[in-house]
Amino acid sequence: MMRLLAIGVVALGWMGSRVPAGAQEKDGPEKIVLDLGGGVKMEFVKIKAGKFTMGGNENDNEKPPHEVTITKDYWMQTTETTQSQWEAVMGKNPSHFKGADLPVETVSWEDCQEFLKKLNEKAKEQLKGRAAKFPTEAEWEYACRAGEKGTWCFGDEGKKLGEYAWYYKNSDAKMHPVGQKKANAWGLYDMHGNAWEWCEDWYEAYPSEAVTDATGPAKGDSRCLRGGCWHGIAYSTRSALRLRDDPTNHDFYVGFRAASR
Repeated sequence: MMRLLAIGVVALGWMGSRVPAGAQEKDGPEKIVLDLGGGVKMEFVKIKAGKFTMGGNENDNEKPPHEVTITKDYWMQTTETTQSQWEAVMGKNPSHFKGADLPVETVSWEDCQEFLKKLNEKAKEQLKGRAAKFPTEAEWEYACRAGEKGTWCFGDEGKKLGEYAWYYKNSDAKMHPVGQKKANAWGLYDMHGNAWEWCEDWYEAYPSEAVTDATGPAKGDSRCLRGGCWHGIAYSTRSALRLRDDPTNHDFYVGFRAASR
């Protein structure tokens, strides 16, 4: 089972010009769409390179807050990867909660690596030399915050959380179709709640100094998870909150979203 590192958690680029964090493109964010066949598509939005403060002061594993610079634009899937997308690539659906537009879950970090490998083969021409991967933990938090320094992507007003997230107060104890809540300022849905999301990094304590293009350690025994889920308390959906889990584990509240560089 997942190792919870945060107090209060309920367990049951295509290259482009750089702009400051939080700035929006004049005509809206740039997107790409992969066609997986059978009417199934995956949408990605460009995340511009920039700088932000990663972490927080709520829990020891979020400390110390430190400056992270991301030097290259990258792409982030606008929603959590769905069951229909997984099936279009893998030919089967391992999820506990069944539904084409629900996040795929009960997938280990290693399972997802196989998905990404096959996705890169299937969509090679559409990817134009780039590759679908997990986001790093820094890329995930930077994209989640979307220029916001507060508790969530919309600030510190907890009463607004239900507008952006499925969590224990509004989820009816189940996963929900992706993209039903409000997106953050950079066009990303369900960054808070619905399904925990695997990240690329092995887990380790944060550094105290500023970091450029943070990738985590070269080895470890657990991988990072972000975002909270449908049965977590509001606290567990915060932008800075970190969890870790064995990369071979399968949990019905853990999914992922793809990134591309």
